[in-house]
Amino acid sequence: MITPGAVNAREVVIAFDHTLQASTSLDAMARSQMLVRNLATAGVPQAMFLIKTKGVDQKDKARLALYSDKGHLLVNAGHGHSLVTKSDLYAYEVGILKANRVLQAYRGYKKHVHFSYLHEHGDVNLQTGLANFLQARGYRPAFTGVNPMRGVDQYLDQLYQKKIRANRPVNMAALEDAYVDFIAQSLAQQDAKAFNLLGYSPRQVLVLQENDLAAYFIVALVDRLHEQGWIMIAAERAMNDPIANPIAANRWGANNYLNSITRLRVLGERKAIVDSFLQNRVPGLVE
Repeated sequence: MITPGAVNAREVVIAFDHTLQASTSLDAMARSQMLVRNLATAGVPQAMFLIKTKGVDQKDKARLALYSDKGHLLVNAGHGHSLVTKSDLYAYEVGILKANRVLQAYRGYKKHVHFSYLHEHGDVNLQTGLANFLQARGYRPAFTGVNPMRGVDQYLDQLYQKKIRANRPVNMAALEDAYVDFIAQSLAQQDAKAFNLLGYSPRQVLVLQENDLAAYFIVALVDRLHEQGWIMIAAERAMNDPIANPIAANRWGANNYLNSITRLRVLGERKAIVDSFLQNRVPGLVE
């Protein structure tokens, strides 16, 4: 186990996207409870949960309270906005305000915002207007960085759920090893790109999807990252880093130091890579 005093230790925040998913092979609340319990077991001091509030019901609010009460950071990711949404400044502002109205009841919400349009090479006037709107109202930026394999763990979970629905066996030990290896390699690639550009390893934010596999495998994943020299840090600590959160350079801008990745949940050409990897590691998962 690597300790915080280890030489050359690198720091990473665990973040969760696609949060508040409905029940699958696990009941939604049971999944959240398992995830929180296993984050504590793994020694993650504070994770970051990116929250879109459209469709949030009472059960979802109970899950938000669970994350908040356990000390995790809730981040405003808008109401119903997505990367493919075509809208205007007013619509974006309204979405952030709607999400704020839901989240402000939780002590784990500190008015951090992670809003995808701010992180893209889009309309500069819209981005500037949105940044001004957020700054004037006391919102704080949250940034996750760019990882070309972000969202692939959702595909792994989809394959797993398909097997479970069909009452087909899954080699969970092999799937855990594959999940851990794939994500650990993905983080290493993300860090290598930043190191090549900056000459050092900045604090990283590893974005996982909030799903059954994350709940099952987070302890093994964090153990692997510790073995590789990563130190888990609280999400709020990363918000002061000018690279992980480049507000110091250009206020709310984000991914300009790397190429923007806009297909976060669309597998595209990545599917062949992932399928080949899984066929070798978890035979029968991909059919």
